[in-house]
Amino acid sequence: MKRTSIVTLKDIARKAGVSIGTVDRVLHNRGRVHPDTEKKVRRVLQQLNYRTNIFAKHLKLGRTFTFGVLMPRPEQDSGYWKLPYRGIQRAQQELQSHKVQVNFFFFDRYNHKSVLNAGRRALASEPDGLLAAPILPESFGEVIAALPPELPLVFFDSYLPGIKPLCFIGQDAFQSGLLASRLMRRTVPCKNGLVAVVKVQPEDYHIAARIEGFFKGSEGWSGFDLETVEIDSRWTPELTARCLGPFYRRHPELAGIFVSNAMTHKVAEWWERNSRGRKIVLIGYDPIARNISLLKAGVIDFLISQQSERQGYEGIYTLFRRVVLGEEVNHQIMTQIDIITAENVDYYQS
Repeated sequence: MKRTSIVTLKDIARKAGVSIGTVDRVLHNRGRVHPDTEKKVRRVLQQLNYRTNIFAKHLKLGRTFTFGVLMPRPEQDSGYWKLPYRGIQRAQQELQSHKVQVNFFFFDRYNHKSVLNAGRRALASEPDGLLAAPILPESFGEVIAALPPELPLVFFDSYLPGIKPLCFIGQDAFQSGLLASRLMRRTVPCKNGLVAVVKVQPEDYHIAARIEGFFKGSEGWSGFDLETVEIDSRWTPELTARCLGPFYRRHPELAGIFVSNAMTHKVAEWWERNSRGRKIVLIGYDPIARNISLLKAGVIDFLISQQSERQGYEGIYTLFRRVVLGEEVNHQIMTQIDIITAENVDYYQS
């Protein structure tokens, strides 16, 4: 990595042919400086790519920055949220020496009031920046409306149409669904049949985009039909059986299943119990422990990773760069769309 040398006020003053005091007045808008002199100093600042060391100034003042994190409880959705939680914790540990503190405000991702209460607690803590996973759009719309407009806000995992945060960190959901459909088309062993698309309710915008991408990629697939199966995201094994059992009896030609979120293992476990050894192609999302186990067992064929741990990690660092260092940040950080198989899962790192 190329490193730039540290530029001091003395360097700038020497190159501009002025005193250090004049450079200081230009940088901090203190006192009067002749316009021609100011132009000369600012031209040198630009040439040397100088920026005020805001971070050093804050350290000298003993300033501590607090970032709030508004996200579902880590154990929810089969432990999916443990992935970004780990990334956030890792970033927090790395930034402890830089006087950064992270406060978590967890909510029940299926409960409107829980989201609102967590949002109020986060706001009351007066954070310097907020990292949020804006699932349950209606609830989060109310939370966002109550935030001060100047508060740096970063979204991860999902997004809210019409809301422009400082940065969104996540996957191109449509493209990941498109990729899943291409995988399905190329690996289904038969020449005709049915592919079930499991839609999880309540549906977030990025989940809907995945399904849209899957249907788009399946256009013109001769000999195959697609049919959607809706299941509540808090499903139990009994609910899975009630939804998928009759569906399979109606469609014995079932050739593949696409599950649009991390609950892939629930469908896989049902299929393993009821398939009598019959093989289909099963594609889903996220390297959580139960999904990985079924991937290795050959019940799940492919998992698509959205690098959730990295999303949490990048979220805290984005706030750090903007709030503490005063740097400009990217308005979008799109994570890779990774395909995980039984052969590479042990070597996969988010």
